[in-house]
Amino acid sequence: MDFVLMFIVLVVYLALGAIMLTLSLSPKTKNKKEETRIQGTSFVPSQMFMSTDGHGGIAVNEHNLNICLLQTPTVPPRLLHISNLVGSFLVKNGAVLNETLRTAPKSLISFQELMHPNAERLIKSWQTSSSQKDNQRIDLMVWIHDEDEPFHAVNFLNMETKEGGILFEKSLDTATHWHKVLKGLIHQADQFPCLQMESDHNDSEQPTKNPALTSAAP
Repeated sequence: MDFVLMFIVLVVYLALGAIMLTLSLSPKTKNKKEETRIQGTSFVPSQMFMSTDGHGGIAVNEHNLNICLLQTPTVPPRLLHISNLVGSFLVKNGAVLNETLRTAPKSLISFQELMHPNAERLIKSWQTSSSQKDNQRIDLMVWIHDEDEPFHAVNFLNMETKEGGILFEKSLDTATHWHKVLKGLIHQADQFPCLQMESDHNDSEQPTKNPALTSAAP
């Protein structure tokens, strides 16, 4: 009888525990969307990464084509549409491994030509940023259409470690993934001017359309 009683008590406790666990998880499921929002914004990322030094990060939402550039905890994040993307550079120890740049519109290309020397100087500065001989550094530089703050750096590795080691390769894989994410968004952003030109062309073929109402391409 004692064994049967103990078994019944155990089953009851397990049942109560399961109920309490379900109740505790329910509010979290209900508010999951709010919990994933970046603090201080309404931005809900589909992907997010914070740099190893905690001083920079990036988040994207591929559904609404927006990006969020994360700063230090004391600096508000910057929310941008992907049309503001100018380029992305994958950098290892101050050397560019891969880069993707916008190809349209012409105004953005002019901005690229104007600011490209500054981008090169910033990237080269990462070569001598560490006094440690065997220090390995991996960065992603996001270039945006902003004359005051055009560059946003996200660091994935900055420490003394072996090139080709597990930590190095993992950091490089993560940085490469994010470069590919931005590459895809940049290619999408390149399509906006073409779509706008096609829309303007279609509008011009409609005789009843008032030319004064046709908006100019951005």
